[in-house]
Amino acid sequence: MLLNSSQGIPRSQYKEESSLLRRQIEEESSLLRRKVEELNRNTVLLIAEAGKLIQGSKHLSDRLKSFEDPSTRRKVAPEQSSTERCTP
Repeated sequence: MLLNSSQGIPRSQYKEESSLLRRQIEEESSLLRRKVEELNRNTVLLIAEAGKLIQGSKHLSDRLKSFEDPSTRRKVAPEQSSTERCTP
């Protein structure tokens, strides 16, 4: 018989409880490993999708630039006054 802080515990009960706790730990560990594997797979998928979105965004940006009118693009130099724009 093993002694607890307040009472004795029969060895068979101790072994039974210990075995049960080990099984619970193994099951929880297994579940945790599966969840980590799932998280890793989802992370890889998210990274791949992010890459596709970035490429799509670049492609769309390039297409938009090709439609821009060169005269409507912002100039680095200061804008001319309204009277200067109207003179031929």
